[in-house]
Amino acid sequence: MRFGKSAWMAALMAALVLCAGTAGAASAYRTAGGKCLDKEYYTDCEQEPTGGQMMWDALVMRPIGMVGTVLGTAVWLVSYPFAALGGNTDQATEKLVVAPFDWTFQRPLGEF
Repeated sequence: MRFGKSAWMAALMAALVLCAGTAGAASAYRTAGGKCLDKEYYTDCEQEPTGGQMMWDALVMRPIGMVGTVLGTAVWLVSYPFAALGGNTDQATEKLVVAPFDWTFQRPLGEF
């Protein structure tokens, strides 16, 4: 019975992540004939983040980003000797450590 409940919860969480991710991406930009409707605060077609987007970011996406940063750093530590031999340590550091760190800690809340 326990396995059934945990499998159900995992499926429910996966469905929520997929639905919320696509809903957030679909509502991120509004255009009319290729021209942006909201240019008051943001440039191009960007909108000011809603409270729901900020909550989703703070409660779900930032913790995922923290895990990604830790995992990327662990992979970077293992792969660094190979990157050094291949001569691409800067690229490996950028993609595995800096990019996840910036996405998690440097971007404004609610912007994806």
